[in-house]
Amino acid sequence: MNHLSKKRILITGGLGYIGSEIFKVAKDYSKECLAIDKLASNNVLNLDLKDAAKTQKIIIDFKPDVIIHCATHSALAYRDHLLNSFQEDFSATINILNALANMPDCRLIYFSSSYVYSGLPTNQNYDEYTSLVPKHNFGIAKSFFEQFILKIHPNTVIFRLCSVFGPGQALHPNVILAFAEECLKNNSLTVWGKGERKLQYIYIKDVINIILKSFSAEGGLVAGIYNLGGDDYISVRDTALDIAKFFKVKVNFLENKPEGETLPFLSNQKIKNAINGDLFTPFSVALNEYLKSLNKI
Repeated sequence: MNHLSKKRILITGGLGYIGSEIFKVAKDYSKECLAIDKLASNNVLNLDLKDAAKTQKIIIDFKPDVIIHCATHSALAYRDHLLNSFQEDFSATINILNALANMPDCRLIYFSSSYVYSGLPTNQNYDEYTSLVPKHNFGIAKSFFEQFILKIHPNTVIFRLCSVFGPGQALHPNVILAFAEECLKNNSLTVWGKGERKLQYIYIKDVINIILKSFSAEGGLVAGIYNLGGDDYISVRDTALDIAKFFKVKVNFLENKPEGETLPFLSNQKIKNAINGDLFTPFSVALNEYLKSLNKI
Protein backbone atom coordinates (compact mmCIF):
# COMPACT_ATOMS: atom_id res chain seq x y z
CA MET A 1 0.00 0.00 0.00
CA ASN A 2 3.03 2.31 -0.13
CA HIS A 3 1.77 4.00 -3.30
CA LEU A 4 -1.28 5.27 -1.38
CA SER A 5 0.79 7.26 1.10
CA LYS A 6 1.26 10.08 -1.42
CA LYS A 7 -2.32 10.16 -2.68
CA ARG A 8 -5.18 12.41 -1.68
CA ILE A 9 -8.29 10.30 -2.23
CA LEU A 10 -11.90 11.43 -2.44
CA ILE A 11 -14.65 8.80 -2.36
CA THR A 12 -18.24 9.62 -3.31
CA GLY A 13 -21.00 7.38 -1.99
CA GLY A 14 -18.92 6.73 1.12
CA LEU A 15 -21.81 5.03 2.91
CA GLY A 16 -22.61 2.67 0.05
CA TYR A 17 -21.38 -0.90 -0.20
CA ILE A 18 -18.31 -0.44 -2.38
CA GLY A 19 -17.55 3.11 -1.24
CA SER A 20 -17.56 2.21 2.44
CA GLU A 21 -15.37 -0.85 1.93
CA ILE A 22 -12.81 1.16 -0.07
CA PHE A 23 -12.84 3.87 2.60
CA LYS A 24 -12.04 1.36 5.35
CA VAL A 25 -8.79 0.45 3.61
CA ALA A 26 -7.78 3.71 1.93
CA LYS A 27 -8.11 5.93 5.02
CA ASP A 28 -5.41 3.97 6.84
CA TYR A 29 -2.82 4.26 4.08
CA SER A 30 -3.45 7.41 2.04
CA LYS A 31 -1.96 10.83 2.60
CA GLU A 32 -5.49 12.05 3.17
CA CYS A 33 -8.82 10.39 2.43
CA LEU A 34 -12.20 12.10 2.32
CA ALA A 35 -15.49 10.23 1.92
CA ILE A 36 -18.72 12.05 1.08
CA ASP A 37 -22.32 10.92 0.93
CA LYS A 38 -25.76 12.54 0.76
CA LEU A 39 -26.63 10.73 3.99
CA ALA A 40 -25.23 11.98 7.28
CA SER A 41 -22.58 10.06 9.23
CA ASN A 42 -19.87 10.77 11.80
CA ASN A 43 -17.04 9.56 9.55
CA VAL A 44 -18.37 10.74 6.18
CA LEU A 45 -18.92 14.31 5.02
CA ASN A 46 -22.57 15.07 4.27
CA LEU A 47 -22.84 16.38 0.69
CA ASP A 48 -25.49 16.08 -2.00
CA LEU A 49 -23.59 15.98 -5.29
CA LYS A 50 -26.52 17.68 -7.02
CA ASP A 51 -25.43 20.87 -5.22
CA ALA A 52 -23.05 22.25 -7.84
CA ALA A 53 -21.49 25.03 -5.76
CA LYS A 54 -20.74 22.86 -2.71
CA THR A 55 -19.51 19.95 -4.82
CA GLN A 56 -17.08 22.09 -6.78
CA LYS A 57 -15.85 23.89 -3.66
CA ILE A 58 -15.10 20.67 -1.79
CA ILE A 59 -13.29 19.10 -4.75
CA ILE A 60 -11.29 22.21 -5.60
CA ASP A 61 -10.37 22.86 -1.95
CA PHE A 62 -9.45 19.22 -1.25
CA LYS A 63 -7.34 18.91 -4.43
CA PRO A 64 -7.65 15.13 -4.80
CA ASP A 65 -5.20 13.01 -6.76
CA VAL A 66 -7.94 10.41 -7.18
CA ILE A 67 -11.74 10.52 -7.12
CA ILE A 68 -13.52 7.18 -6.75
CA HIS A 69 -17.08 7.89 -7.84
CA CYS A 70 -19.36 5.33 -6.16
CA ALA A 71 -22.41 7.57 -5.69
CA THR A 72 -24.68 6.27 -8.42
CA HIS A 73 -28.06 4.57 -8.44
CA SER A 74 -28.47 0.79 -8.60
CA ALA A 75 -29.77 -1.43 -11.38
CA LEU A 76 -32.99 -1.83 -9.41
CA ALA A 77 -33.47 1.94 -9.19
CA TYR A 78 -32.90 2.31 -12.94
CA ARG A 79 -35.27 -0.54 -13.69
CA ASP A 80 -38.12 1.07 -11.76
CA HIS A 81 -37.30 4.79 -12.02
CA LEU A 82 -35.19 5.40 -15.12
CA LEU A 83 -35.78 9.13 -15.54
CA ASN A 84 -35.28 10.15 -11.90
CA SER A 85 -32.23 7.91 -11.48
CA PHE A 86 -30.61 9.21 -14.64
CA GLN A 87 -31.33 12.85 -13.80
CA GLU A 88 -29.75 12.60 -10.37
CA ASP A 89 -26.69 10.66 -11.57
CA PHE A 90 -26.20 13.00 -14.51
CA SER A 91 -26.38 16.09 -12.32
CA ALA A 92 -23.87 14.65 -9.85
CA THR A 93 -21.48 13.58 -12.61
CA ILE A 94 -21.66 16.96 -14.35
CA ASN A 95 -20.78 18.73 -11.11
CA ILE A 96 -17.77 16.47 -10.56
CA LEU A 97 -16.56 16.94 -14.13
CA ASN A 98 -16.92 20.71 -13.89
CA ALA A 99 -14.82 20.68 -10.74
CA LEU A 100 -12.17 18.65 -12.59
CA ALA A 101 -12.03 21.02 -15.56
CA ASN A 102 -8.68 22.43 -14.40
CA MET A 103 -7.45 19.20 -12.77
CA PRO A 104 -6.49 16.95 -15.70
CA ASP A 105 -4.02 14.96 -13.58
CA CYS A 106 -6.68 13.87 -11.12
CA ARG A 107 -7.62 10.29 -11.90
CA LEU A 108 -11.35 9.60 -11.91
CA ILE A 109 -12.53 6.05 -11.24
CA TYR A 110 -16.08 5.30 -12.32
CA PHE A 111 -18.20 2.17 -11.92
CA SER A 112 -20.15 0.99 -14.91
CA SER A 113 -21.88 -2.38 -15.08
CA SER A 114 -22.03 -5.67 -16.91
CA TYR A 115 -25.58 -4.58 -17.83
CA VAL A 116 -24.08 -2.65 -20.75
CA TYR A 117 -23.89 -6.11 -22.38
CA SER A 118 -27.61 -6.76 -21.89
CA GLY A 119 -29.23 -7.50 -25.22
CA LEU A 120 -26.31 -9.57 -26.53
CA PRO A 121 -26.58 -13.35 -26.95
CA THR A 122 -25.42 -15.21 -23.85
CA ASN A 123 -23.79 -18.10 -25.68
CA GLN A 124 -20.47 -16.31 -26.17
CA ASN A 125 -17.99 -14.17 -24.25
CA TYR A 126 -17.47 -10.45 -24.80
CA ASP A 127 -14.62 -8.04 -24.24
CA GLU A 128 -14.30 -4.26 -23.94
CA TYR A 129 -14.21 -3.82 -27.71
CA THR A 130 -17.63 -5.41 -28.29
CA SER A 131 -20.26 -3.16 -29.88
CA LEU A 132 -23.00 -2.58 -27.32
CA VAL A 133 -26.76 -2.78 -27.80
CA PRO A 134 -28.05 -2.61 -24.20
CA LYS A 135 -31.72 -3.23 -23.57
CA HIS A 136 -31.81 -2.87 -19.76
CA ASN A 137 -32.34 0.66 -18.43
CA PHE A 138 -29.21 0.38 -16.31
CA GLY A 139 -27.09 -0.72 -19.26
CA ILE A 140 -28.41 2.08 -21.46
CA ALA A 141 -27.52 4.70 -18.84
CA LYS A 142 -24.12 3.24 -18.03
CA SER A 143 -23.05 2.98 -21.67
CA PHE A 144 -23.87 6.67 -22.06
CA PHE A 145 -21.95 7.68 -18.94
CA GLU A 146 -18.90 5.69 -20.04
CA GLN A 147 -18.48 7.58 -23.29
CA PHE A 148 -19.54 10.91 -21.87
CA ILE A 149 -17.08 10.83 -18.97
CA LEU A 150 -14.14 9.66 -21.09
CA LYS A 151 -14.87 12.44 -23.59
CA ILE A 152 -14.84 15.15 -20.90
CA HIS A 153 -12.15 13.77 -18.58
CA PRO A 154 -9.82 11.38 -20.45
CA ASN A 155 -7.90 10.50 -17.28
CA THR A 156 -10.64 8.09 -16.21
CA VAL A 157 -10.65 4.36 -15.47
CA ILE A 158 -14.06 2.75 -15.91
CA PHE A 159 -14.85 -0.64 -14.43
CA ARG A 160 -17.73 -2.69 -15.82
CA LEU A 161 -18.65 -4.51 -12.63
CA CYS A 162 -20.25 -7.93 -12.46
CA SER A 163 -22.16 -9.10 -9.39
CA VAL A 164 -20.16 -8.07 -6.31
CA PHE A 165 -20.47 -10.09 -3.11
CA GLY A 166 -18.68 -10.36 0.20
CA PRO A 167 -18.39 -8.71 3.60
CA GLY A 168 -19.84 -5.24 4.12
CA GLN A 169 -23.17 -3.48 4.19
CA ALA A 170 -24.76 -4.22 0.83
CA LEU A 171 -27.70 -1.84 0.40
CA HIS A 172 -29.21 -4.01 -2.33
CA PRO A 173 -28.67 -7.69 -1.43
CA ASN A 174 -27.44 -9.82 -4.31
CA VAL A 175 -28.31 -13.45 -4.93
CA ILE A 176 -25.68 -14.81 -2.55
CA LEU A 177 -26.59 -12.58 0.38
CA ALA A 178 -30.32 -13.11 -0.16
CA PHE A 179 -29.86 -16.89 -0.20
CA ALA A 180 -27.66 -16.88 2.89
CA GLU A 181 -30.06 -14.67 4.83
CA GLU A 182 -32.98 -16.94 3.94
CA CYS A 183 -31.04 -19.98 5.16
CA LEU A 184 -30.23 -18.27 8.45
CA LYS A 185 -33.75 -16.96 8.96
CA ASN A 186 -35.97 -19.76 7.66
CA ASN A 187 -33.67 -22.78 7.74
CA SER A 188 -34.58 -23.37 4.10
CA LEU A 189 -33.84 -21.95 0.66
CA THR A 190 -36.26 -21.15 -2.17
CA VAL A 191 -35.22 -20.64 -5.80
CA TRP A 192 -37.48 -19.23 -8.47
CA GLY A 193 -37.50 -21.34 -11.63
CA LYS A 194 -35.01 -24.14 -12.24
CA GLY A 195 -32.04 -21.96 -11.35
CA GLU A 196 -30.70 -21.89 -14.90
CA ARG A 197 -29.77 -18.20 -14.78
CA LYS A 198 -26.00 -17.72 -14.75
CA LEU A 199 -23.99 -15.02 -12.98
CA GLN A 200 -20.39 -13.88 -13.09
CA TYR A 201 -19.34 -12.82 -9.61
CA ILE A 202 -16.46 -10.84 -8.16
CA TYR A 203 -15.40 -10.86 -4.51
CA ILE A 204 -15.44 -7.46 -2.82
CA LYS A 205 -11.86 -7.97 -1.61
CA ASP A 206 -10.71 -8.39 -5.21
CA VAL A 207 -12.61 -5.25 -6.24
CA ILE A 208 -10.83 -3.18 -3.57
CA ASN A 209 -7.43 -4.64 -4.41
CA ILE A 210 -7.79 -3.81 -8.10
CA ILE A 211 -9.18 -0.33 -7.48
CA LEU A 212 -6.26 0.56 -5.22
CA LYS A 213 -3.91 -0.44 -8.06
CA SER A 214 -5.67 1.79 -10.58
CA PHE A 215 -4.74 5.21 -9.21
CA SER A 216 -2.18 5.87 -11.93
CA ALA A 217 -0.79 4.35 -15.10
CA GLU A 218 2.25 3.29 -13.06
CA GLY A 219 -0.04 0.89 -11.23
CA GLY A 220 -0.70 -0.89 -14.51
CA LEU A 221 -3.98 0.60 -15.67
CA VAL A 222 -4.00 3.26 -18.34
CA ALA A 223 -7.21 5.24 -18.72
CA GLY A 224 -10.06 3.41 -20.39
CA ILE A 225 -12.66 0.71 -19.86
CA TYR A 226 -12.11 -2.64 -18.12
CA ASN A 227 -14.39 -5.58 -17.47
CA LEU A 228 -14.24 -6.45 -13.78
CA GLY A 229 -15.57 -9.91 -13.08
CA GLY A 230 -14.10 -13.16 -11.81
CA ASP A 231 -13.17 -16.30 -13.71
CA ASP A 232 -16.28 -18.30 -12.82
CA TYR A 233 -19.73 -18.33 -14.45
CA ILE A 234 -22.11 -20.02 -12.04
CA SER A 235 -25.75 -21.01 -12.34
CA VAL A 236 -28.18 -19.91 -9.66
CA ARG A 237 -28.95 -23.59 -9.11
CA ASP A 238 -25.33 -24.47 -8.32
CA THR A 239 -24.94 -21.38 -6.12
CA ALA A 240 -28.09 -22.27 -4.19
CA LEU A 241 -27.01 -25.87 -3.70
CA ASP A 242 -23.57 -24.81 -2.43
CA ILE A 243 -25.08 -22.33 0.03
CA ALA A 244 -27.72 -24.80 1.19
CA LYS A 245 -25.04 -27.44 1.72
CA PHE A 246 -23.01 -25.03 3.84
CA PHE A 247 -25.99 -24.19 6.07
CA LYS A 248 -27.33 -27.77 5.92
CA VAL A 249 -30.78 -26.86 4.61
CA LYS A 250 -32.98 -28.07 1.76
CA VAL A 251 -33.57 -26.20 -1.51
CA ASN A 252 -37.06 -25.75 -2.93
CA PHE A 253 -37.25 -24.91 -6.65
CA LEU A 254 -40.43 -23.07 -7.70
CA GLU A 255 -40.30 -24.04 -11.37
CA ASN A 256 -43.42 -22.04 -12.29
CA LYS A 257 -41.80 -18.76 -11.20
CA PRO A 258 -39.82 -16.54 -13.63
CA GLU A 259 -36.05 -16.36 -13.32
CA GLY A 260 -33.91 -13.25 -13.56
CA GLU A 261 -31.94 -12.20 -16.63
CA THR A 262 -28.71 -13.95 -17.59
CA LEU A 263 -25.98 -11.59 -18.76
CA PRO A 264 -23.10 -12.81 -20.94
CA PHE A 265 -19.76 -13.84 -19.48
CA LEU A 266 -17.33 -10.93 -19.71
CA SER A 267 -13.72 -11.57 -20.65
CA ASN A 268 -11.36 -10.25 -17.96
CA GLN A 269 -8.23 -10.75 -20.04
CA LYS A 270 -7.61 -7.04 -20.59
CA ILE A 271 -7.27 -6.28 -16.90
CA LYS A 272 -5.23 -9.43 -16.33
CA ASN A 273 -2.80 -8.27 -19.01
CA ALA A 274 -2.60 -4.81 -17.42
CA ILE A 275 -2.03 -5.89 -13.81
CA ASN A 276 0.36 -8.68 -12.94
CA GLY A 277 -0.54 -11.20 -10.26
CA ASP A 278 -3.51 -13.27 -9.20
CA LEU A 279 -6.45 -10.88 -9.39
CA PHE A 280 -9.48 -13.06 -8.76
CA THR A 281 -10.24 -15.33 -5.84
CA PRO A 282 -11.82 -18.59 -7.05
CA PHE A 283 -15.55 -18.45 -6.48
CA SER A 284 -15.65 -21.54 -4.25
CA VAL A 285 -12.93 -20.13 -1.98
CA ALA A 286 -14.51 -16.68 -1.75
CA LEU A 287 -17.98 -18.10 -1.14
CA ASN A 288 -16.81 -20.35 1.67
CA GLU A 289 -14.91 -17.51 3.36
CA TYR A 290 -17.92 -15.19 3.09
CA LEU A 291 -20.46 -17.74 4.35
CA LYS A 292 -18.26 -18.47 7.36
CA SER A 293 -18.26 -14.78 8.23
CA LEU A 294 -22.06 -14.60 7.95
CA ASN A 295 -22.52 -17.70 10.07
CA LYS A 296 -20.70 -15.97 12.96
CA ILE A 297 -23.03 -12.95 12.98
